[in-house]
Amino acid sequence: MLAKLNDNWGLFNPWRTMSDLHKEFLNLFDEFGEGLSRYRANYPRMTLTDGEKDIRVQFAMPGYDKHSLEVEVLSDFLNVRADRKEPKLEKDEKYLHRERSFGKFEESIKLPAKVKAGNAKAKFSNGILEIKLPKQDAEKPLSIKVAE
Repeated sequence: MLAKLNDNWGLFNPWRTMSDLHKEFLNLFDEFGEGLSRYRANYPRMTLTDGEKDIRVQFAMPGYDKHSLEVEVLSDFLNVRADRKEPKLEKDEKYLHRERSFGKFEESIKLPAKVKAGNAKAKFSNGILEIKLPKQDAEKPLSIKVAE
């Protein structure tokens, strides 16, 4: 038997409670960085690898145009923006089923080390955006003579 939504539930409304619980559950995952919203929004899948001399980031971006990609590097942050345009339908066409998403996306990644932004390289081939970021040399300690 289905219960009808009733505004006269008083302090305890089971439908509102379930809705609030659902929101809290999703927010719990959002607090862990990527969160569920990244996967619900069909963001490009990403791989981040940390090598001895460089950091490599790859995005699977089929259907994106090379000219819509923007990559920015600053110290230990990487920002990637892109836009995938929705194809135009003919006047007599309509979607029967659609699983692909379209529109803009932006990803900001905190890198595991500082990088040489001026030496970063990005290439886009076969729907894969690959970014190579050479690491900065580790700073050596500087000895300071203490004056009396």
